[in-house]
Amino acid sequence: MVFVRPSDVPFPQVWWRFTVVRNGVSIPLRVQDITEDQVEPAIQMLMENFTRDEPPCKYIEINKHPTAVAELVKLWSDTIKHKMSVVCVEDKEDHPQMVGVNVLTVICKEDKEEPFHTEDPVWAQLFGAVELVSNSVDVFSHYGVDKYLTAYGLVVAKGWRGLKIGAEILRARVPLCKAFGIKATVTVFTAAASQAVATKAGFEDLHETTYEELAKKGCVFPGIERDTKSSKLMGLAID
Repeated sequence: MVFVRPSDVPFPQVWWRFTVVRNGVSIPLRVQDITEDQVEPAIQMLMENFTRDEPPCKYIEINKHPTAVAELVKLWSDTIKHKMSVVCVEDKEDHPQMVGVNVLTVICKEDKEEPFHTEDPVWAQLFGAVELVSNSVDVFSHYGVDKYLTAYGLVVAKGWRGLKIGAEILRARVPLCKAFGIKATVTVFTAAASQAVATKAGFEDLHETTYEELAKKGCVFPGIERDTKSSKLMGLAID
């Protein structure tokens, strides 16, 4: 069954607040639920940043393959409907600028596992690689849980990078998980940079698969090792 956000948890709400210094100016930011009016801008931000910069997308040149892009956008759109995803915006009331997005969902132990299938060869490699790394560890047994929070994309807008915003978006998962009684969050981090950010946010390595190993299993991203050597499954226990 697909996780449904409980009605007793108010929507939308703010999960995390922090401040960054950008161009010498302190700017308060907040991480909050994605509201209806933010869905389209959030997906646009993902399309502009994730497809260009996330290493597997970059090196397989997903933007040259519209069917694969459409599959990725559908994944984001369908997942956002679960009302667990978040955006990072300026912490002000009038027209706050969006600076980051994290597409989140909950995986439950009783979920019916459906085999992944697609007719698109590029999407097969992209999602197939994530699935191979995700399935490398029994997360339910490792953390002793019946559900956990996971993600299908984290981006920070180009003009806002280098301010440790990614780590703060990851830290927002702690109060979010506590509100829903979720005891762990686990995600596949496909880039060395995002893996470093996750480590700073307290995540531990659960499994590492090199891109050379993934290539032997049919998930080939030409030249990716110039950028990053491996894909990691990383997790955080929520006390």
